[in-house]
Amino acid sequence: MSGEQRQKMVARIKKSAEEAKVAIRNIRRDANKNLDTAEKNKEATEDERDKGKEDVQALTKRFEDRAQELCDKKSKEIIEQ
Repeated sequence: MSGEQRQKMVARIKKSAEEAKVAIRNIRRDANKNLDTAEKNKEATEDERDKGKEDVQALTKRFEDRAQELCDKKSKEIIEQ
């Protein structure tokens, strides 16, 4: 594979990783909205809502980091071939 093809493939991988991160953030937004609605409808307390949001944020960070880690690993693998 030529250097130019490798660079294009790396660019596609980075684009896919960014799309994955955006999808993860959209899920976080929806989850936070659901938590706010539950608290508003008295289905959850304010403390439960806040704990839920903290948990969602921790998961968001974990999965965003994993997506970036996989992107970096695959990009490095392609460039070194």
